Amino acid sequence: MDWSDVDLEGLADELHESNSAADAERLVRAFEEVLRLLRVDRELLPSLLAATVSLSACVEESSPRTVLEQWFRRSVPDEIWHERYRPLFG
Repeated sequence: MDWSDVDLEGLADELHESNSAADAERLVRAFEEVLRLLRVDRELLPSLLAATVSLSACVEESSPRTVLEQWFRRSVPDEIWHERYRPLFG
């Protein structure tokens, strides 16, 4: 995937429609920051995930596995991802 071609406008609109204003802004900011880093080094993606999960585990006083399991339970079903969100990334 060419990260330089990703336009977050459609995703930002979707996030604003389905989240509170504050949550949507945090999500958009997070996507912007991750894309900024990936445009410099596309190999960072797995490391960014590991770092984020590990730091979340520290804050939550849990483990990376627990963090991932909690996120898995809250995630959208595959069909919704493929139909609604995946196209927003180009």
